[in-house]
Amino acid sequence: WNRNFEAVVGYSTEEMATAHPLDFFDDDDRALVAERIGAVLTDGNASVEAQFKSRTRGKRPYFFTGERITLEDGRPGVIGVGFDISCGVRCLHTGLDFDTLMTRQRALADVLSQKVPAGLGSTGAIRLGTKEMDRMLAGGARWAVEQGWGEETDLERIEEHGQMRDARPACVSAHARERQRDEMGTLGSGNHYLEVQRVAQLFDSDAAAVFGLRENDVVLGIHCGSRGLGHQIGTEFLKRMTVAASQHGISLPDRELACAPIDSPLGQEYLGAMRSAINCALANRQIITHLAREAFAEVLPQARLRLLYDVSHNTCKLEEHTVEGTPRRLWVHRKGATRAFGPGHPEVPEPLRAIGQPVLIGGSMGTGS
Repeated sequence: WNRNFEAVVGYSTEEMATAHPLDFFDDDDRALVAERIGAVLTDGNASVEAQFKSRTRGKRPYFFTGERITLEDGRPGVIGVGFDISCGVRCLHTGLDFDTLMTRQRALADVLSQKVPAGLGSTGAIRLGTKEMDRMLAGGARWAVEQGWGEETDLERIEEHGQMRDARPACVSAHARERQRDEMGTLGSGNHYLEVQRVAQLFDSDAAAVFGLRENDVVLGIHCGSRGLGHQIGTEFLKRMTVAASQHGISLPDRELACAPIDSPLGQEYLGAMRSAINCALANRQIITHLAREAFAEVLPQARLRLLYDVSHNTCKLEEHTVEGTPRRLWVHRKGATRAFGPGHPEVPEPLRAIGQPVLIGGSMGTGS
């Protein structure tokens, strides 16, 4: 267990420490989970998909992987891990200062919580049919803007201009689509958040001036990803790649490193699905932005929510980088790491190009970003 998982399931460290691990699963799944835990201890690793019960008794399917480790005293242990495709952060100016915000703090919090659903299994007012789901998976934030959830100028301040190219919605399973059908415009749980933030301190006044930031300015931070769709894609392809590894002559030191050759049918299918999940995350953050703008307009109509930047920190992309003086096309995996293109890079929006790309590093809820 870790603190991120605590936030997802709602149990405290003390509660989890005193409960039996199988208490968190449905009766129908307990025997299977127990068998797979045993397989971790005997075989070194194992995986299982089971219905996990949160503190509120809500149930969601999760994919757990276990790896045997040796503790300092020689006893074996078990580790579980998870993932979220294209989880990312966006930051918006509000045009407000801290003192103005505080006059309407509680009212704004109330309206934001009403407009933007949050929590485990949260669903929103938007329900996508089959054709609209395909358009969203191919179009990303650009699709959202075309539907009226945002402004054309937003797209210039989003990684990939709001749309990940070469997505293949056909590679996304029916189960992944169903999990996402009612989740657009929602935050989910874990360390994801919508947070009204104060610029507490400037460390580089030149960069801050280009970004349009001043001390005591109020900004809006949004941290979320591709919700159930991205998780399901990760779940399904982790299983398939683990099984297929030996066919490609790949020996996995860790199941979480499951992979496939890029040019194999499985590798290409994964890339198509992963890019679709990136578009899902971009569209989701764009819709949440629109809902937040509605909330501010209702409570603080003088606010003007302009997008500073949006960047993901859980992706794999083909990029050109100079290695030992030679330009090369490279697959760059970023897991919990954000892109950081420097001054003059063509992918940085022109108004920001002289200083370089904003690098947004979100803190956990309630801590500094």
